[in-house]
Amino acid sequence: MKRITLALFVLFTTTHIVYPQNFYPEKAGNQGIIEQAMNEISPDSVTYFIQSLQNMGTRFLIAENRKAVASWIKEKFHSFGITNVVLDSFQCYTNINYQNLHYDTTTWQYNVVATLKGSLYPDEISIVCGHHDDVVVAGDPELFAPGADDNASGTAAVLESARVIMEIAYQPESTIRFITFAAEELMYFGDAGSEYYAAKAADSGHNIKMVVNNDMIAYDDGSWEIGISNVIGSEAATGIACFIAENYTTLNLELWPPSYETGADLQPFLDVGYQGVYLMESVFNPHYHKESDLIENCDIPYCTEVIKISCGSLLYNDLTVDNKEMAAMEKISVFPNPACGPLNINNQSTFSKLITLTDLHGNILQAETVESRQTIQLNTSGYANGIYLMKVAGNKGTYTTKISVMN
Repeated sequence: MKRITLALFVLFTTTHIVYPQNFYPEKAGNQGIIEQAMNEISPDSVTYFIQSLQNMGTRFLIAENRKAVASWIKEKFHSFGITNVVLDSFQCYTNINYQNLHYDTTTWQYNVVATLKGSLYPDEISIVCGHHDDVVVAGDPELFAPGADDNASGTAAVLESARVIMEIAYQPESTIRFITFAAEELMYFGDAGSEYYAAKAADSGHNIKMVVNNDMIAYDDGSWEIGISNVIGSEAATGIACFIAENYTTLNLELWPPSYETGADLQPFLDVGYQGVYLMESVFNPHYHKESDLIENCDIPYCTEVIKISCGSLLYNDLTVDNKEMAAMEKISVFPNPACGPLNINNQSTFSKLITLTDLHGNILQAETVESRQTIQLNTSGYANGIYLMKVAGNKGTYTTKISVMN
């Protein structure tokens, strides 16, 4: 894990939670999928993954076992029933000169990429990822670099998300990729696995909708708090992660200040125009890059809760009706969402729109017309907390968006 650059462009305080402007209703017949997946996420399974990775002794990027580490992860994906799993190999040519680390890193490196192809929209891709390499800055990392928190925990998030999605036999409509990256600890010196992958995806024109990165998610001092990035331009991904955290976990949220950067494995995706969210423990681990970064210094129940955000975000992104193109055509924006009291609806088009707010049973609660270049308010202060549907009837058609009320 690399330390994160925050506050390049701070707009709000850390308590200002930014949700996407539009949440979308779940497709018919898919009710309860997220709850089913959440119930399958197992602390025993998480423990097994972290302990197994720690037991490899070292996962340093130029250690002789680097391909064996990647091959073990690949076999785990196969054991879940995923057939499309590859070692995505690449060469790096650079040198590390950092503290006691002085290495020529000219080596073959191995990302592990497992793919569940979407049944309806195979060209739309969501990614959950974390890096599987580690380093220590005192001692010999080629001999011992256990990296339980950094970043066996992030690798466990990727593996457990894949295991659970396969266990519940979920067939995604869009493509899901589970990726563990090599050589993240090389990032400040170039040629990291995520840099290679993101650049290749951009050059190939891949339509990556969302990246969920997990890096150091297993250390907690009792605060039960998870850090969630708040990348400018990635509001939708941020909002989905916050929504899952608040509705499907017991964690407390620490939303980072808005910024154009996060660092680590998410940054290369942002740099080429993709959006994503970064999950990281709020209390920084004192065992960072030390030989004491062991599973006994991790909080497995906490890590298990964080993994729910990764898995749930993938499923929510796939399960929900995506009317973003229609919303963009109709030039309607809704804020804030979740609503607390007044819900603002802004119409920037040249046509009036009929706005209808209903409950999940279809009962009409409010119906108003918003004229061209006008903003109206719907009062939600008397509503019970939960999900409501807003239908927009415009000149190009009718679409539905999900409104969350949190009074």
